[in-house]
Amino acid sequence: MYHQSAFLAAGVPVFEIREAAGMTNMLIETQPLGAALAKTLADKPAALMRGHGAVVVADTIPNVVGRSIYLDLNAQIQLQAMQLVELNRRQSPITAISPEEAQKYAASDNYARAWELWKKKAK
Repeated sequence: MYHQSAFLAAGVPVFEIREAAGMTNMLIETQPLGAALAKTLADKPAALMRGHGAVVVADTIPNVVGRSIYLDLNAQIQLQAMQLVELNRRQSPITAISPEEAQKYAASDNYARAWELWKKKAK
C-alpha cells in the first residue's frame, strides 16, 4: 500500500503456532518452535504470528527497525483504504504497489538517514 513498505511485496506469511505445537501459550520458547517460525518466514522480510504479533528481519538494526515501523504503518493505511472503499460502497478494488514498483523501490530499503531520528525519539 505504501512505498516505504515496498519490502512487503515479497509476501508476509502467517505463522500458526498450533500447526507446529498444538495448543501453547503462543510464545516461541523452544528451539523447535523457533525453527518452525523460521521455516514459515523463509526468505520473507516479515511474518505475522497468529494471536501474537509479528516478526521482522533485515540485514541491519536500522533496517529491521525501519521495516517494523513501516509494517505497522502499512497495515494502518491498508485498513483505512479498505474502510474507505466500504464506506463509499465502491466496487473498485484497492490498487496495491505492483511487484515491479516494489522491486524498483527495494533498492532504497535503507533507513540509515531515519535511524538517527528514531534513536533520538526513543531516548
